[in-house]
Amino acid sequence: MTKTSNYPLIIIGAGAAGLAASEMATRRGVKHRVLEASHRTGGRGLTEMLADQYPVDLGCHWLHSGSINPYTQWATKLGFDYPISKWEFSMFIDGAWYSDTDAAAPFRYIDEINWRMEATRKKGGACSQWDLADSDHQWNQFFQYWVSLMSSVDADQVSILDICEYRDTHEDWPVMKGYGALIAQQGVDCPVDLNCVVTKINWGDLPISIETSQGVITADRLVITTSTGVLNAGDIEFNPKLPSWKMDAINALPLGNSNYTFCTFEPDAIDPDAPDHILWQRDDQTFWVRLREFGYPYAFTSTGGRFAWWLEKQGQDASIELFSDVMVDIFGSRVRDKLSNFKVSAWGMDPWIRGAYSATQPGKIGMRTELARSIDNRLFFAGEATSPDSFSTAHGAYQSGHRAINQVCDSLS
Repeated sequence: MTKTSNYPLIIIGAGAAGLAASEMATRRGVKHRVLEASHRTGGRGLTEMLADQYPVDLGCHWLHSGSINPYTQWATKLGFDYPISKWEFSMFIDGAWYSDTDAAAPFRYIDEINWRMEATRKKGGACSQWDLADSDHQWNQFFQYWVSLMSSVDADQVSILDICEYRDTHEDWPVMKGYGALIAQQGVDCPVDLNCVVTKINWGDLPISIETSQGVITADRLVITTSTGVLNAGDIEFNPKLPSWKMDAINALPLGNSNYTFCTFEPDAIDPDAPDHILWQRDDQTFWVRLREFGYPYAFTSTGGRFAWWLEKQGQDASIELFSDVMVDIFGSRVRDKLSNFKVSAWGMDPWIRGAYSATQPGKIGMRTELARSIDNRLFFAGEATSPDSFSTAHGAYQSGHRAINQVCDSLS
């Protein structure tokens, strides 16, 4: 980038939304560039190698709602395999395998709460998900953990609307070579400037002036795909300030946190007949443990909500020790020395994202629509938080990028 460059369109952020916006802008013949603060593309999609052998996703992991997910088509086109299968799980609770054969009971409880949420929404309610749960129910602890994974916040911090409005086909397919790698590959031809930190946006007059770590760039239209975590933190200065209705939407859709811990295990560490999916629960802690994904000798689990924030702040060793303790509780003390090559995500500390994915605060209505609304046909917004029915997902971000460019083109016509 030269010290001062001018483009019809600038896109801020090269995650799923920004890369999709770039793809659509190219398709529609709009000259543009994408400014990315990080050293890489992909945003919250990040695939890294575990033990230099196995691609694992530290962010976006599943092709959610696979049959209607646009990345499924990209995966097929680009040669990224994704196994389609239903999986069974076993439960290890308070130090023993759970003998009840009704393994579907935890999810039936979730379905029951979901029905309550839908009934409440139809009456105009927008309370927290916690308000409709049974605090003394056998599976309420599992429900709380599940919400923390789905929403990246705890049940008292997220509105029932995020369940009622989410479009879910219950098809969740992992990507063998990595979902993050797929997102990056989809956008490999996009005109991206890496390590380009946007510090200030002067949008009161045209052209819009964007101050960055690599100089000043001007544009007639600007698509902002920055996370609500970064927008909430005020890392980008807006001149003039964003209108109050836009800030209300940003504040109502904060990022929670969710992290993965991976490790490999030696061939004799775990009985080959052990289940691949285990719901582990002891005292007030719950974890979902997955083994041998794609047949590879590794295990992983995930955290969400307040606990994910707390654990991340303790450092990676705390996550490693905790996951090791869980594995020992299930498989015995001999397994501890057979676990290695740990890899832990830390999305809360990523300065270019500041969390996992957005959650609608209880009592807030229509905020995702407001976040997606453009300002004066100059500033346009995209990202998972703007999706009306696929928020918290990569494909929701992707679709929002297309939507934003269509809005840009309408404003130019």
